[in-house]
Parts: sequence; C-alpha cells; structure tokens
Amino acid sequence: MTSFREAVLLPLLLLTVVLLGGLRVADTVRLVPPSIVALMLAAALIGALVRAGALAPERLLHADRSPLENLSGAIVLLTLFGASAQMFNLLTPERGLLFAIFSVYFLIQLMTALAGIDTRDSLLRALVVLFAAAFMLRFAVLESIYAADGGLLKRLMTTLLEGVSLGSIEYQPHKAVTGYAGFVTLVMYLVALALLPARRRSGLPRLDAPAGRGAIAGQVLVATLAVLLSSACGSASAAGGAQTSADEDASRRAAAREDALSRARVWDTPATPVAEADFTVNPAGNGGFDPEESVFCRYTASKPSGTTPKFHCELPDGRSIKVKYGANAELHAEVATTRLLSALGFGADRMYVVRSVRCAGCPRFPFATARCTAATGLERPCLASGNPEREVTFEPAVIERNAEGETIESHDDSGWGWFELDRIDPARGGASRAEVDAFRLLAAFVAHWDNKAPNQRLICPEGRGLPGGGCTAPLAMMQDVGATFGPLKLDLPNWRQTPVWADRATCTVSMRTLPWQGATFPDRRISESGRQMLAGLLGALTERQLTDLFTASRVVSFDHPGAEGRSAAAWVATFRQKVREIEQARCGS
Repeated sequence: MTSFREAVLLPLLLLTVVLLGGLRVADTVRLVPPSIVALMLAAALIGALVRAGALAPERLLHADRSPLENLSGAIVLLTLFGASAQMFNLLTPERGLLFAIFSVYFLIQLMTALAGIDTRDSLLRALVVLFAAAFMLRFAVLESIYAADGGLLKRLMTTLLEGVSLGSIEYQPHKAVTGYAGFVTLVMYLVALALLPARRRSGLPRLDAPAGRGAIAGQVLVATLAVLLSSACGSASAAGGAQTSADEDASRRAAAREDALSRARVWDTPATPVAEADFTVNPAGNGGFDPEESVFCRYTASKPSGTTPKFHCELPDGRSIKVKYGANAELHAEVATTRLLSALGFGADRMYVVRSVRCAGCPRFPFATARCTAATGLERPCLASGNPEREVTFEPAVIERNAEGETIESHDDSGWGWFELDRIDPARGGASRAEVDAFRLLAAFVAHWDNKAPNQRLICPEGRGLPGGGCTAPLAMMQDVGATFGPLKLDLPNWRQTPVWADRATCTVSMRTLPWQGATFPDRRISESGRQMLAGLLGALTERQLTDLFTASRVVSFDHPGAEGRSAAAWVATFRQKVREIEQARCGS
C-alpha cells in the first residue's frame, strides 16, 4: 500500500463518511451520533473484514514499522471504526420497531459473514449487496411510503403498518438532500473498503499493486453504481419534477415572517401582578369554561397532529374547540406550564381544565380515527365506531384554545427555532436582551426539551395588526409545552436532578443532556439582566400559589410511579430549589 493511500486518501474518505453519515435534514439540520448498537455492529464488521483478509491490521500496526507509520496506521483503523459505525447509523432508522428490525437484520448478516465468508472478494460483494439493499429500503421504500405528499396507496400502506404493529412502527421522513448525501457517503465508504490493506496470500497478486488496486476499486464502484444509481436517478428526477420556483406569495410570507421575527416581543408586564396570580381558576377571557363544568359538543373530523390523544368538536353555539383527553402526563404538564407562563408575562395558549367532555358522535378512539382518516383519506371506514346518536364521555379532559392572534409563518407549521431568537433586534422594537435571556432561562427551568420549531409560534396578537398588513408588536411564544417538568414529562425525580445551569460559572444554559440533544435550543450564556429578571418574576410567587399551581392543574392527581409525584409539597420544594439556583448565580455583565 502506498504512503499516499494510507496517510491521505483513506483517512480523508473515512473521515468524510464519519461526518456525512450522521447528517439528517428535515425541518432542521442535525448531526446524529451513532448508537451503541451501531458501534457493536461496526466492531462485528471489522471482525468480518479481518477474517476474510479484506483488512490486514498487521500491515498498519507492526513492530517493523516506524512510530510515525504506526501512528498513520492507527488513524486508519480508528477512522474505519468510526466510518463503519456511521454507515450503520445512516442506514438504520433512529428509533422504534424499525430500529430494532434493521439492527437485527444487520447483526444476522454480519454473523453469517463471520461464519461463512472467508475470501476478500466474496465479502466485499456481500457488503455491496447488504448496504445497497438497506439503502434502498430506507431511502427509497420508507421515504416514499412515509412521504407527507404521498398518494392513497402510500397512505393505506402507512396505516396498515401502524395498525399491524399497534402503532409501534413510526418513521420520520427526511428531505431529499439526506438521501443524496447518504448515497455519496455509501459509495465513498465502499471505495474505502476496497482500498484497505488486505492480507497477502501466496499464489495471488499483491493487492497493493496498481493493477489490483484499480481493478478492485473499479469492481466495487461498478457494483455499487449498478445497484444504486437507478434508484438515486429516479429520486432525483422525481424531486426535480416536484420542485418549482417559489411564487410571489411564498416570498411575501417569508419576508413578512423575517420582519416580524426581528421585531418580536417575548414578554410584557402581566395584567395581574405575579404575586396576585390565581392558579386555581381557568384562564380569564370570553368563551371560557369552569373547572367543574361538563362540556357538551358534537364531533368534527380534523387533521391530527402530535402524539397526545386529541379531537375537535363543535359547541352548541357553533364554536369549535380542541379537546385533549386520556391518562397522559402531557395534559397536566401543559396546563401547569401555560398558567406559569401567563402569570409571569410570557405568551401562552389557554388551557381549560373541565370535569368532562361529552362528545356526541365521537368514535371510541377519536385520535386513532383521525390518524386513520388522515393517512388513508377514507373517512367512513375509519369512523366505523362513531355513532351520531351516541355520547362518549372523556374524563379527564382539557380544552385548548390558542392565544388570540394571527399566526405569522413562511409555510404551514414553520413556527420558530430557539436559535432564531438571535435575530430579534431591540433597535427595531423587538425584545430586549434581558427579556430574551429570561425567556431562554425559563425554557431551561421547566425543561422544555420538545422544542422543535412547530412547538413555538410567532403571532400578531389581536388588535396589533395593521390595515395594510404587518403587525405593530409580533409575539414569539411557546406553543406546545406538554413535555415539561422532566424529562420526560412530569418526572419529579429527574426534574429535581436536572440543573438549571449547564455551567453555573459562565451562566450557560443547555439542553444537550435532554431528549433530542437540545433540538432547536443551542447553548447560550445568560446575561445578568436576564437572570435578575427571571429570578424576580419567579421569586414573587408564594408557596400558596405554587401549591395551587400543581394542585389545580392536576399534576398531583396524575398516576405517578412514585408517591412523591402525588405530593404538592414535593413539587413546590423542587420548584423553589431551582429558583434558588437562579437567584444564587452571578452572570457578570
């Protein structure tokens, strides 16, 4: 093997695979680290390469080589391991039953290779087939089936998969660029495998001879391209046909959103002083509900969203409401968090706790029915359990109403990511640095880890719109705040153990240790003015108010696994402990 191949070409190829193998492009761009399973599969793959003679470690690390040469060889082996792990990471769905199926498939194939394949060429050909098949299954089949714009047949297949697996099969499609980058990554990885120093065998030509190297690399390239190129070209053609230039309306919406975001507010002085906020009552305003009320409505079909069971129905006066139901921690967490946000002066939706909701014409499982209808477009078969003359009572239940105002977005459910708060410009009337930092710190305080862009909303509050379009005071607010007081949701022991500060000395907040590794929430240093602002707001809450907050939102009524989760005093003590963490920090300027 030449020095150039060992010291430059192989590390360059393998490091590129390490980087691109974790690339995922959907609503946001993420770099996903390999799982423990991917690391184990990588070790098994390297074992198969060594057994078949496709990798000769002694040609990279040996007593006869100089220290510098051994260092170069060690780098090749380390990058090979990382690249192998990232290949399995790339080709395996990230979670759920599909993750387990793909992992077991790869494990069986590698065990078969270890047991039965003992020649280099046979193993390389087997790996081409293995990885190419997995690539097509994930980036051609799954991406096509789960595409948001799929046809009726695709929606039927998705619904059947979810039904057969009782909802355990889930898959989040990515943008086409993820597949293109994956294709390039796979080709580079297979070429790197062909260029690895192989074990020399008597009677065979040396694999580092120019002719052998070119022939093997060419064979792998041809085989890879033959298996993959048709699907890649087909995807590119479909994507190219579907992609059109943005029209004037889309450009206008994007410009309006950018303008509104730069001038967005995140906080306003609460109408009721914080120390006087009453957490025992539902939100004030027109069209509210009493906590002891049993609400009657008639079921209306609607597009489902999220994972919390919910449905829409129509009140006798014609108003439509969204009802969340079931034994779900998110219901209680969202009530508590929205009441806290509102009392402190931050934007929040209105969540009404009611005794029950009596729904006429509701199916037994309305959320599952809505998902079935959305996936298949077949309303009647999905609504088979619905009876217009029958009432179904949901208890407990919470009624949700969005904060009044017009949503500002460049496309449906675009929301905003926490990294976009950096675009707010106080000089243009936007929130001050202190207000934005207090907002970030509060999100870390309640552990708002499920903070993907659709879970925040940019609105023009009622009465703030301009006649010719635009908004005098846009508001950036948290929208879906049910995944709080944890992780995961309403998890008192974990909430207590999760510090507010990632680094108290520098007043840095982070969500990297929470689910989704922070999602749209980047690490940020909080200013002293922001720390003081939130400390003052939280510190104004009395023990009586906090007891009411966790009691009236039914946090303590939820069936927690531990007894302390049903104790308001335990929740209040943890809340005050975390407030002290903020009060005792000093953040400089």
